[in-house]
Amino acid sequence: MQIIIEIKNKITKLILKNGSQKLDELIFAVGENISEKLLSNFDALLKKNKLTLEDIDNVEVKTDLGDTFTSRRIAEAMKNAFDWTRKNKSQKI
Repeated sequence: MQIIIEIKNKITKLILKNGSQKLDELIFAVGENISEKLLSNFDALLKKNKLTLEDIDNVEVKTDLGDTFTSRRIAEAMKNAFDWTRKNKSQKI
C-alpha cells in the first residue's frame, strides 16, 4: 500500500492506494499548522483503515509548490523520515 501526500491549490490530500486502486482519502486546507495537521491526519488515515506503518510500502509527495515552500519541505521531511525508518527498521541504532 502507498500513501500519497498531495499539496495543490492550498489543499492537502492524503490518498491511500493499493496498487492503482484508491482506498481512502483525507482532505484538509494548508495553513501555518501544516506539520501538526499532516501528522495527525496521516495517523487518522491509518487508524480509520486499521493499518499500521508496517502496512505502508511507501509515501510519495506530489505538489505544485516550489522547493522553497515550507509546506512542501514538511511533506518531504515526513516522506524522508518514513523512508529512513523503513530502511533502518531491522538495524539497531
